[in-house]
Amino acid sequence: MKKILTGLFLFSTVLVSTAYATERLTATVIGSGSPIFNENRASASVLISAGDTNILVDMGNGTQANLYKLGIKARDLSALLFTHHHLDHNEEFVPMLIGSLLGKRDFSIVGPPNTIKFTETNLDLYKEDIEYRLGKTQRTLASRQKYFNVTDLKGGDTFSIGDIRISTLEVPHTIYTLAYRFDYNAQSIVITGDLTYSDELPGFAKNADFMIIDSGGMIMKDGRGKKRNTKKGNNDKKNSNRHRAHLDLADSSLMAQKANVKTMVYTHFNSTVVDTEASLKEIRKNYSGHVIFGGDLMVLNNTSNVSEYSTIEHAYPIVDTGQTQFYGDDDVLSTLNEKDSFFGQDGNYIINKPSYTDNHDGTITDNITGLMWQKALTEKLSFEEAIAQVKQFKLAGYNDWRISNIKELYSLIQFTGAVKGETAITPFIDTRYFDQPVGNTEQGEREIDAQVWTSTQYVGKTMNRDDTVFGVNFVDGRIKGYPKYNPRSQEANKMYFRLVRDNPSYGKNQFVDNNDGTVTDLATGLMWQKTDSQQGLNWKNALQYSKDLTLAGHDDWRLPNAKELQSIVDYSRSPDTSHSAAIVPIFNISPIKNENGKTDYPYYWTSTTHLDGPVPEANAVYISFGKALGKMHGTIMDVHGAGSQRSDPKTGNAMSRGPQGDFIRVENYVRSVRSGPMTVTTKSTTTKVTDFTEQNTHHINSTLAPISVNKVNEKSQNKFIKRLDKNGDGKVSSSEFKGQTKHFKHLDKNNDGYINTNEAPTGPPKNRQ
Repeated sequence: MKKILTGLFLFSTVLVSTAYATERLTATVIGSGSPIFNENRASASVLISAGDTNILVDMGNGTQANLYKLGIKARDLSALLFTHHHLDHNEEFVPMLIGSLLGKRDFSIVGPPNTIKFTETNLDLYKEDIEYRLGKTQRTLASRQKYFNVTDLKGGDTFSIGDIRISTLEVPHTIYTLAYRFDYNAQSIVITGDLTYSDELPGFAKNADFMIIDSGGMIMKDGRGKKRNTKKGNNDKKNSNRHRAHLDLADSSLMAQKANVKTMVYTHFNSTVVDTEASLKEIRKNYSGHVIFGGDLMVLNNTSNVSEYSTIEHAYPIVDTGQTQFYGDDDVLSTLNEKDSFFGQDGNYIINKPSYTDNHDGTITDNITGLMWQKALTEKLSFEEAIAQVKQFKLAGYNDWRISNIKELYSLIQFTGAVKGETAITPFIDTRYFDQPVGNTEQGEREIDAQVWTSTQYVGKTMNRDDTVFGVNFVDGRIKGYPKYNPRSQEANKMYFRLVRDNPSYGKNQFVDNNDGTVTDLATGLMWQKTDSQQGLNWKNALQYSKDLTLAGHDDWRLPNAKELQSIVDYSRSPDTSHSAAIVPIFNISPIKNENGKTDYPYYWTSTTHLDGPVPEANAVYISFGKALGKMHGTIMDVHGAGSQRSDPKTGNAMSRGPQGDFIRVENYVRSVRSGPMTVTTKSTTTKVTDFTEQNTHHINSTLAPISVNKVNEKSQNKFIKRLDKNGDGKVSSSEFKGQTKHFKHLDKNNDGYINTNEAPTGPPKNRQ
């Protein structure tokens, strides 16, 4: 085997690649975990990129899988760098090495002492395998070795890869460890590796844009970590360093403050849950800059230096509302530019466009949230019945189904829907994927009486002290609280349920106070105005307020859409139980005197138009963070619960209206938001939607229990359906079908076990004898 080059001088002459000069130096946290296995985090790894130069620093377990999510292969890498040779930092070196050898580009392997030995040992061990793989393209290991080199470094060495200048510093750890500094076009990123306190690190990291640092000392939700952290941190820990392998928060925050780094990014987390608020409080004792608690596939660059980042995956991504039309106070607008009065509304922004996959087994996967849904609804069940039945429920081979909570279920709402009072027009859910009924008018129900309950119970009481469950109405586009029991008969009320599985973290916020008037939710990636408008505004002025806002150095604030604003509701709080608004106290909220003269909290506007009533364009969605008040039988009461979503006229006068006497305020409060990547549109487009009358969505195929359904409108049936549909659900099941199984399967195009009106034949069978 050809001897691997070891001279730093020769190394520096061959490292230069043909990186295309761009404006950004970017770090992507490939793995943010530790040696302790964590299904939600890969182990230590960071990708440094500029142009076509890609440098992988450390290769812990899970590196390959996360690189694959980014569309990056080992053969695309310019260099493999190690901070040190612990298993959680080099475990996936072999596949990275072999993948790089199978490519065609020059690459380098760089690290602390023993990097050459580590590489040579693996090349010898896997030589036959590598030769076999290279032989498929008529190459040999000997010929490929001309295009890569390996070097052992010591702290203080500098070199370049492409146009990226790299400096090194030895830092204290249990074995020889290097920190790296990457400089490119006046941008800089430092990766510390594992370490204890270093007197030299602040000078090395001076004025860096990002310092990606060991998360040692984090305070956990179970209370661990509190005793280890000191108030100030100090550099007189040399005697104790022999007994420690990692930092505490006082160490890391003090070094970051001395270095004057703009943003400190913590990584190398274990499998327990970090108490971000408590940890940040400790960090703030020394460091006043911006702090990010890192996660896998988090992207960091110089365009996002204020606690802002974009990620490939958030635990709680907010799905777009689907609204792409523009609206004025009472009309539709064809175009809407930034200088126009109504700019900044929902239709101007497309964020996480809805995307679903029909698994053809009674389940639907939401490709944005990672949630898997029951395609059908249950029959109408009481709350207690649903809790009991879901424990035995099995669908598509899964038995870990749960009743969706209010944030999970609301992720499915689409504000392309429309309703007119009690009359269903267009569903507020995508009926190409989900079954959705309307109320049975023959049994005295309104068409809008098809509410879907969740597992979220109101912590307060509604109406006449009623126990209440929150539900989403996909027929009229609202969240309301509904009594668990009939106030007159005291019998259990019954509603539909839609079951869900996967991504149990969905709906769980991770708020961090940035101490600059903003709050970042690490779970959604949204940055929020910490306080509010402190006064009520009509909808047009609310849009303008957010557009005019400059806060924490940002001027790209906007009015949140309905689903974004609902994401920060805290359903464990209410005015009557926590004596607060339904929001965590990290936010400031203006108290008001409500229509009953009591201390309460405002309704907050969203940028989403709610199509309802004789002039459907005239209403916009709001979220109630205080009581959702109405006036019934002359008494003012909380009729729907704090956390409800309803709508108000965009302009006009305050009043009370509707069957529950809902109070119309018109002038609601504002809490502005900003976020990362999005598509901004200025030309209104009409989203293709389907009316209830055009889809057979009045009726449901239950996969949990038999359902009593309405008789299908015969006008919507063809003769085939009418003749064979014995139970009146508008579909033909395999047991109702009169013919051979292969013929049934041929007609059942979506393989859901039913033949619907779109699949049914419209004439006699061909070749009938």
